[in-house]
Amino acid sequence: MRVLVCLLAAAGVMSSLYATAQTAPALYTAAQAGQGATVFSQSCATCHGASLEGVAGPALKGPVFHQMAAAQSLNAQSLLAVVSQSMPQDNPASLTPAQYNAVVAYILQQNGYPAGTAELSKDTPGLKDLSLAQ
Repeated sequence: MRVLVCLLAAAGVMSSLYATAQTAPALYTAAQAGQGATVFSQSCATCHGASLEGVAGPALKGPVFHQMAAAQSLNAQSLLAVVSQSMPQDNPASLTPAQYNAVVAYILQQNGYPAGTAELSKDTPGLKDLSLAQ
């Protein structure tokens, strides 16, 4: 019975990610998210975990992240603003705009949002419309 419950829960998570990928706008490129993975591992993973699971800082992936996003009414635009103005916590605003854009692209990718053909930036159309609460 436990195995069945775990399988059903996993199917629900995968279904949610699939639905997100099908309905969410594509706001970043796969290459940009790849660059973001590198920046994240160097500048963010110490606090947010190698798998974005949260350590000293909050989780940036999965249900806990989406609950936090709902509580804070976060959208992709506000996430980019928070990250670029206050992270890394021990050296805020120390990365380039391109690096912050890439990190947010990576966070979106890791949460199942689809990649597209244009890179994410603070001026990307639709950025403020993508709610991160699920």
